[in-house]
Formats: sequence, structure tokens, C-alpha cells
Amino acid sequence: VEVVNCASCHSSHAIKAQDDPTSTVHKDNLVQTCGQCHPGANARFTVGKVHVSPEAKEGAGGNHPLLYLVSSLYTLLIVVCVGGMALHNVLDFTRKILRKLAIQKGLIEEEHVAHRLYLRMTGQERLQHGTLVISFVLLVVTGFMLRFPEAWWVVGIRNLNSHAFEWRSLIHRVAGVVLLLAGVWHVCYLAFTAAGRSLFRDLWPRRRDFTDPLAVLKFNLGLSPVKPAFPRFSYIEKAEYWALVWGTILMGVTGVILWFDNTSMGLFTKLGFDLSRTIHFYEAVLATLAIIVWHFYFVIFNPDVYPVNLAWLTGRMSEREMLEEHPLELARLKALEAEQEKAKLPAPPETPPEPPTKDSA
Repeated sequence: VEVVNCASCHSSHAIKAQDDPTSTVHKDNLVQTCGQCHPGANARFTVGKVHVSPEAKEGAGGNHPLLYLVSSLYTLLIVVCVGGMALHNVLDFTRKILRKLAIQKGLIEEEHVAHRLYLRMTGQERLQHGTLVISFVLLVVTGFMLRFPEAWWVVGIRNLNSHAFEWRSLIHRVAGVVLLLAGVWHVCYLAFTAAGRSLFRDLWPRRRDFTDPLAVLKFNLGLSPVKPAFPRFSYIEKAEYWALVWGTILMGVTGVILWFDNTSMGLFTKLGFDLSRTIHFYEAVLATLAIIVWHFYFVIFNPDVYPVNLAWLTGRMSEREMLEEHPLELARLKALEAEQEKAKLPAPPETPPEPPTKDSA
């Protein structure tokens, strides 16, 4: 495998200062120098710094201020979002554990529920979720392998196979294509199936999705005795869903730019390429931490579903789980079931007319 090194740009024996007109890295010679490895390189290749470090301030390491701004904003976003998620989940976990202890001590009596299962995810939705899980995990592993090649777990993978990085590149691209195709599949499902259209309607943000978090916070802090009753999807699932939509689009666009580097640098300049790479990395960090802190908690470590919510496998949730997590949806399903049962009942016989009396005759 051929990789770039210092001599690729600076030459081996005629290393000169970049201000020297005969230097290979002089601004007038960069198109030719870049073209050695990037066929079709044009003047836009030279718009931007060659050596960049998004975490460095302007002037440090030749960095561009825009890259530093983007990396700083993303760092702040990650700290605030993931920190907020962690705090939210700690409060939720504490409240639910205290409730379970109260039930064990007989201080709270659980409501009796039937042993029934309710459909939560259709077969297509489970297949889409499974495809998403596999492609996302492969993207995370193979992506961070490139960013942190000396990490202990990457070294372990490299020790297993000397061609690990060759496979890494291929697997990352294939997984990216699968993720985007899964997105197209999901959009078609939303548009062309009744179940998909219903799913989209229920996932669309509502006013309560902006007020429920505050109500839950009050409940978890003991400032309110009433926990908000959620419909089919709460703000928890909706926030995750729309973050996934946004993240998939952003990662898909920046991923294509990084994949076709010659074309993208010719169109968007070297600075545009570096900006895409910075966004791609930090969005990957944000998405990975969000899945670990937010999604894993609610489907695995949440005391109401531990050790795992089986809906992603079976497609169904128990009545107990529905009562705890989605009571309004449970009530809707029961009401719908009652209406359907009522519609199946035979119509009552008509009352026969009374026989005429003498007075009426």
C-alpha cells in the first residue's frame, strides 16, 4: 500500500522553503505537485492549508480559523448534549430504583395488568433497525481505527491480521453505502406503506415534546407527584429518531466528499475537504456517545426493561412495559380493540310491533 510522506510533496533531495519559486510547495507549483497523486488537480486544490489540525487555533500548525471554530462548537455541543443526556438518565434511573424499592417494601401497590403483548415494531421496521445496527457498528469501528491507529483495541485488530487497514477501508465504505440504502428503504417505507405513514405521523414533533422534558425533570426531582403519560413515542424516542435522520444525512454528504477526494477538492477546495473531514469526525463522536449514553440506557439499562427491551427482536412489548412507558398508547389500543369487538357483535333483533288494541281499531 502506497502512503503519502514528506517527500511526496517536498521531494527527496531538493527540499526548499515554500517562498522559493523553485520549491515544489511554492503556491505557483502546488497544482503540479498535488497532481502527482491527485489526477486532475486544479487551482482549487491550493485553496486551504496543507497541514491542518482542527483543534489548534489560527496560526498554530498552519490551521484555518474556520476549522478551529467548527471543532470548538462541536466540542461544546458534545459536552452539553451528552452531559445533559447523562444527567437526565441518572435522575431517571434513581427515581425508578426508588420506586422499585418502595414496591418491594409494600409502600406502593403495582397496578394489575393482563399478560398480553402489543405490537411495537413491524417486521420491516425490525429489519431496518437490524441493518442500521450492523452498518453503524462497522462504521464506528472502522472509522475510529483510522483516526486512532495506535489505540490498544486497534493494535489488537492489526495483530490479528496484517491487512486489517486494507479491509478497514473497504468495510467502511460498504457499511456507509448500506447505511444510506437503509435510509432510502426507510423513506420508501414511510411514503408507500400504511404502517410507515402511521409511524411518521406518530414520530412528528408535537408541542408536548418540548414541555414533557420539564415535566419529567420535575417528577424525577420529586417536585411533582405525577409522571407525564406518553403516547406511542415520547420525546425520548423522537429526539433520537430525528437526530439519527440529521446525522445520517450529514455523515452521508461528508462521507461522499471524503471518499471522492479528487473531485471534492476540485469542487469545494482543500479547505472544504478539511471542513467536511472535521464535521465527519466530530459528528461520529457525537453519534457514538449518544447511542451509548441515551439509546443503550433506555433499551438496556433502564430498570423498567432490564436486561433488554425485546421489541427490536420480537416486535412486541408486554402490557406491563406499555403501562410504564406508553400508557396513552396502551389506552388507545384498548379503546380501538373495544370498538372492533363491538362492531363484530350481531345487531340486536328489532322489537316486533305491538298488536293493535280495540281502541286503536
